[in-house]
Amino acid sequence: MENQDKNPYSLFSTSIFKDWKENGVKYVKLVELESDLAVQFFELIPNSEIPDEAETIYHIDSEDVADLLLPAKNVKFLVHDIYLEGEE
Repeated sequence: MENQDKNPYSLFSTSIFKDWKENGVKYVKLVELESDLAVQFFELIPNSEIPDEAETIYHIDSEDVADLLLPAKNVKFLVHDIYLEGEE
């Protein structure tokens, strides 16, 4: 039986970034996740080209996406496991 309490998110990493680029991802959408913690969490969604209100789209080759890999104390950039299925 699968553990339903498992966190479905992974921290955005250079290996995810490299895999996305190799697999043709062109755009990344940044969505703020709600949290009661002192840390802000943002989900990265690959190949999402239509932003909703308060969301931002970045081209995969932009400096902004590369900057998301830099460590930050109060901000974490996450990727849901459904976007990582091809990596396992």
